Amino acid sequence: MLALLKRNFLLYFRNRSGVFFSLLGALISFILYIIFLQKNLTDAWAQLPNSGSVLNNWLMSGTLAVTGITTSLAALTQLVKDRERQVDQDLYLSDQGKWRFPSSFLARGIIIFFFLPVLLYVLVCGFFLRISKLSILPGVFLFFLVSVLLFFLLNSLFFFFF
Repeated sequence: MLALLKRNFLLYFRNRSGVFFSLLGALISFILYIIFLQKNLTDAWAQLPNSGSVLNNWLMSGTLAVTGITTSLAALTQLVKDRERQVDQDLYLSDQGKWRFPSSFLARGIIIFFFLPVLLYVLVCGFFLRISKLSILPGVFLFFLVSVLLFFLLNSLFFFFF
């Protein structure tokens, strides 16, 4: 199982353009917000108290939702490629068993689906902490980690089985 996980991680991270483009959708929304939309939305929502922090948190949640979808699709494309080339049939003949090959992709997907959004969250929070002095509460961060793990677990199961 560890050998299959190592194989899957090497195949995923060796394709640097695939990793970059899976994060590109989230980065595009973040950059568009910073360059074009932040001032307009802040001015439009000026009558609300703390509108800047509401908009920044709204952007972070939208960015992480986009990241979850794009990274899950990019990470599971190797499973489709292996089935297309019938690599899975070769591995079924070995002593790995019928469920180790798909479960290694699922485990890799869950790990990737968790760590890439957390990395992106740290980058976006670092930007907002530095630029707009946004405060992050420890309870909110813990809730974020649990919800991200649950969301990406369900997302990976959905894309894996359907």
